Amino acid sequence: MPSQSPAPAKTIRRAMPSLAATVLVGALACGNDSVAPSFPSTPVVTTSLATGQQFSCVLTTDGKSYCWGDNLRGQLGDSSFIPELVPTPTAGGHQFVAIAAAYASVCALDRRGTAWCWGDDPTQPGVPLSYRTVPVAVASPHPFMSITVGAKFGCGLDVSGAAYCWGINSQGQLGVGDTVRRTGATPVQTSVRFASLVADFFSACGLTSDGAAWCWGDNTYGELGTGDVTSSSVPRAAAGTLKLRGLSSGPIHECGLNDAGAAFCWGNNSSGQLGDGTGTERHVATQVVGAVPFSKIRSSRANSIFSTTCGVTSVGDVYCWGYGSKGQLAGAPASSACTPFSPPGVVNPAPVTFVCSYAPQKITGISNVVALDVGLEHICAINSTAQVFCWGDGAHGELGDGNGVAEATPVLVKGSLPLPH
Repeated sequence: MPSQSPAPAKTIRRAMPSLAATVLVGALACGNDSVAPSFPSTPVVTTSLATGQQFSCVLTTDGKSYCWGDNLRGQLGDSSFIPELVPTPTAGGHQFVAIAAAYASVCALDRRGTAWCWGDDPTQPGVPLSYRTVPVAVASPHPFMSITVGAKFGCGLDVSGAAYCWGINSQGQLGVGDTVRRTGATPVQTSVRFASLVADFFSACGLTSDGAAWCWGDNTYGELGTGDVTSSSVPRAAAGTLKLRGLSSGPIHECGLNDAGAAFCWGNNSSGQLGDGTGTERHVATQVVGAVPFSKIRSSRANSIFSTTCGVTSVGDVYCWGYGSKGQLAGAPASSACTPFSPPGVVNPAPVTFVCSYAPQKITGISNVVALDVGLEHICAINSTAQVFCWGDGAHGELGDGNGVAEATPVLVKGSLPLPH
């Protein structure tokens, strides 16, 4: 995987709110070492969340965005580069209806269908230190009905199902037929209309209304699902006749669900993230082992060949598989050492042992989950009473619990209170 761009050195903000001024996400907060922001006076319910590389974001029902964790690339969107241990409001006062994150990039969609991006800004690809600390609108010929984000690029769907992408394009991940970066939304070169889009580190996939997957971009590990490792700057149909009703992208793998809730994954499998019981790379969709049906599936999208995949059942139980060295598997007992892996042409300087699970493991300590997302080495979820929980690595504040340490069991994000009955 590519090395990260350099970032200016920053200090992490450690001041914590008192118990008398606990943050209610989207409602109440206290100040820290900056000027205290203004908040609504009544509680609101979280409706969407997104995690990236060492940070997390959540939306509330009034459309406000709050983020916490690492901020060296401005990915918290709070007009600073200061990391936060607890939720902090995104600057600009925008009202969003959807949010997506990957690596250090974040994009959110407002009620007019305008996409706004911040962090390692997809609208400024290739510009050194092109970090945006506040949301910037993406130039587009049409409003979007949904968005997704990869590493320094984004994609959106208009009301007709036509796909548009913008940002870095070194591997053809914009699907526009070349590898030239774009600063504004550019039509993906296909007549296929999509119902949803997902993006991973260097590729993207669209799902049609009849369940057919089409993917484009980098295919080094078979992440396009086309049965080969040939990359493509235009959409290619995934191999086989499998029909899916949902897709999720990892950094270099993809997963989907069929109508019965069975999970299928393909691409890199170095940490067991495909969940098929092996560490074998797959170039076509391969079923996840076990008989647990899922209603949602999510995978980490960050700068790592080791990643975690999670599924949520219809009753809100969470199962995860893949990389778990930072507690992402929440202490699941059925884990083992991963086989050390290097990308082509890269040699590990010394043997490294990682904790992985090659099959789904039930996460304890959380239930009734309605939304979930997976970051680099942490996971966050929202339950049915609007509480936000995170677990895994917390060294950069990405768990939002104010402690800045890893947690192998789900911990409550500071300020997350249940929906009033």
